[in-house]
Amino acid sequence: MSPESVASPAAAPGRSGRRRPPDRRQMIVGAAAKSFSESGYHAVRLEDIADTVGISTPALYRHFPNKYALFAETARHLADALAAAVEPIPVGGPDELRELLAALTVAAIENRRTGGIYRWESQFMQPDDAEYVRDIVVAQHRRIRTALTIRRPDLDRGTADVITAAMTSVVASPATHRASLSRKQIETTITDAALALESVDLPDDLADSATPRIGLPPAARREVLLGEAIRLFAASGFHDVTIDDIARAADLPASGVYRHFASKTDILEAAFWRASDRVTSAVSDALAASTTPREAIMALVAGYVELCHGNPELIAVYMAEIGNVGKRQRTALRNQQRLNVEEWSAWVARHRAEVSPVRARFLVHAALNVVGDLTRIDRRPNTETVAALGSRLLLVG
Repeated sequence: MSPESVASPAAAPGRSGRRRPPDRRQMIVGAAAKSFSESGYHAVRLEDIADTVGISTPALYRHFPNKYALFAETARHLADALAAAVEPIPVGGPDELRELLAALTVAAIENRRTGGIYRWESQFMQPDDAEYVRDIVVAQHRRIRTALTIRRPDLDRGTADVITAAMTSVVASPATHRASLSRKQIETTITDAALALESVDLPDDLADSATPRIGLPPAARREVLLGEAIRLFAASGFHDVTIDDIARAADLPASGVYRHFASKTDILEAAFWRASDRVTSAVSDALAASTTPREAIMALVAGYVELCHGNPELIAVYMAEIGNVGKRQRTALRNQQRLNVEEWSAWVARHRAEVSPVRARFLVHAALNVVGDLTRIDRRPNTETVAALGSRLLLVG
């Protein structure tokens, strides 16, 4: 847990009269939240945060004894922002569901540069901090679910939970990308899209009953190493995995790793390009199998769902570890991601004349967020359910 800040003494008579800004602690938290969200926990240095705020590193340590204390406060601060966003909304009001979704959309807009902390860094939270954040997120989920079931009393608990989780992913999606649109247009677009899931048609059985396909392991040593590294990165995070860990998992000496990869970062970048290439190939395959914009949208969503569902560890690394990729490769990967989003957006705009290409990008990011979130939870729904939710957002939302 974060320590209390040290009060700043007033300047003594005869000194320069310079005082510490009264909001310095909040300035530090704000700068840290952006850094953690954009670069990941391990890549952030307290010296860099101090430079951003315009103070010395010893001055920063007067407020926070270490990097974890600062990280924990940023996470709690964001959780508090979520709680504050929905607190004024009357419970049981006639428009409670829309008001809740709109308030959380606004919170995501206000925290666009810091919202990545929850997705990328929850694995680093100590139990008391994790529980603090989780309690707020769970309370938010229950309130949205209750408001949803008031409007749709026919929903069973499992279906209501899945739709609520999807709605939450939609309203959080503005914090996962940097596409530009006016604040009011973002709020309207995202709130309406989330609310459109209220009437989505889902299969009667939502459970994922598919048997995992084991298949044969690759014979090539490089592929074995890459596969084991991806599994370890997904389970423990990039920085907590060593070359020795990867070598042991692949039943090789550490020197055997270096015959195929120059460094651990080189392995991570290979994993990112593997995921990026598969996402790009899925786009091509979907378009090749379609004859209308509507068919293209449904095929794009279905293909991405299958990719995420069938490669959860690869996708988990792809969504969480971008801050640990080298700067040049990170730029190239993000450019490819942008091209894929543009392709999806073009077909949404062609199918829906009332939706501009810019608004379409926000809908595409919302759909991608829903698919990514729902295919990585412990009790994930089946592919048909996730595809129905993603398609609804792009076709109607």
